[in-house]
Amino acid sequence: MYETLMQTLRAFVGTGMLRTVMTAAMGVGVVVLAMNTSPSFRACMARAQGGWRATMLALGTGIFKCLMVVLLARLLMTTLAYQGRVFQGQHGRITERNRSAVLMKWGRPHEQREPSIHHTRKRTWVTRQLGIKDEKKGTRVICDSYWKDMAPPVPAADGQLPRVLSVKEEQRDVTVSQKSVVSADVDITIRNSPRTLGNASYAGYEDQWKMKYVIANKSKWETNTRIVFPLPATMGLFDRMYLKIDGEDKLDAAESSGNSIVSVLSMAARSQVVVEVGYSSRGLEHLRYIPRRMTQTGHYRVAMQINGVPPDKLDYPIGSMPPAEKITTLKGRSYTLTWKLDNALTSYDIGIKMPVAEQPAYSFSRLLAEAPVGLVLLLGLLIMPRVIVGQRVSLSVLLVMAIAYCLQYTLMGRLSDELNGFAAPFCIAAGSSVLLVSWFRICGTGARFVRVQDAVVFGVVVILYPLAVTDVDQAALWMQCIYLGMLVYASVLMVLSKTAASRREEALS
Repeated sequence: MYETLMQTLRAFVGTGMLRTVMTAAMGVGVVVLAMNTSPSFRACMARAQGGWRATMLALGTGIFKCLMVVLLARLLMTTLAYQGRVFQGQHGRITERNRSAVLMKWGRPHEQREPSIHHTRKRTWVTRQLGIKDEKKGTRVICDSYWKDMAPPVPAADGQLPRVLSVKEEQRDVTVSQKSVVSADVDITIRNSPRTLGNASYAGYEDQWKMKYVIANKSKWETNTRIVFPLPATMGLFDRMYLKIDGEDKLDAAESSGNSIVSVLSMAARSQVVVEVGYSSRGLEHLRYIPRRMTQTGHYRVAMQINGVPPDKLDYPIGSMPPAEKITTLKGRSYTLTWKLDNALTSYDIGIKMPVAEQPAYSFSRLLAEAPVGLVLLLGLLIMPRVIVGQRVSLSVLLVMAIAYCLQYTLMGRLSDELNGFAAPFCIAAGSSVLLVSWFRICGTGARFVRVQDAVVFGVVVILYPLAVTDVDQAALWMQCIYLGMLVYASVLMVLSKTAASRREEALS
């Protein structure tokens, strides 16, 4: 509590030129209040019924009231701003530490790459030694190497045909370079599933992958084909996984290598196999499918079914291509996006970016951040009609109503910890403050018009202003309507006040 008070006071005083002005204003206020407590000073002021003394008294009173209103507004606005920062820090704060914990617990962004295919075949490498007779040095040995299926004839040297001394053969795996993926059909199902940790929400999802590739050995040799299927993240849970080759389950025979599943099979010359891979998992923030860069494939389709993401909230990661569908044509919260890459060359990815998760108590954090502006509107609507109709501005009334306004916001924030949703805390806090202020003003003293308008103005600001600023998409429009309403209200008061003054002058004449 002490820390809250001291931080509020430090923010209230400010720094630089603002600190000088606020210090001087508080000094003047303290001096005037101290003088007002003196009976002799009050008696002197009571005798100032006319002349320059009355003018100076009225001027000083007006300046003092303006000064007090500014100090009151500054203090309460500072208090609301500090409470807003405290509330935001306790509700919906995304920290790097929490994000790392979420990535460890619920998975990282998924970036699924196309499987890599590596064809090899056995080939015999021959190393032989040839001997040539030399009259001076005896037998000279020459070594050469070659592929057995490309064996060269024994070359003559110095007019002699060398004698084969030894032959060594070695079986080697050699790469058979070719473009293996003939066609691809990728089906992805993604469901929006935000995750919460440490009073903050994160954009999470559950995804299911079904990928079907036709892989060909276009060479004239039988090859040993190694299919490496990379998983989309270095950490995570991948369940309901399957790997089928020509409809036969091969997952048990596959091996794990690093962050990939590896399957090895023999492929006859000029043959094809159908490889099907799938799994279910969950990730965060965004999802990508990455085709092989700048590689042309005859048939290549990617379909992504989106569940729980409104089309107007859909976004794509940087470096991703848009789907064939237009966002404006999508309806509902479940739809399918398609990408057709037949005979295409691309360096782009395919993916979507999940919408930012709404933080717990986000509406209350936004309200507390916007509360100081509402306080200024409230004070303006309380002072403006009094000035127009010529009524006295009561500092005590302004003080009570401003404090009630602030307590309404802090109460709403505390109730949000106990009650779920936005409606219940808002209705309880706003309803209780409106009832209290209405009773205070209706049963108070002063002109009836001023008392009624105070109660109505307080209710309008406490109820309509929060509803306007929480509508993020239309907040600017609603605020313009509020400003326009204030202008119309002031204009009507001016006209009515001038009309009433004219009638009084006519009655007196």
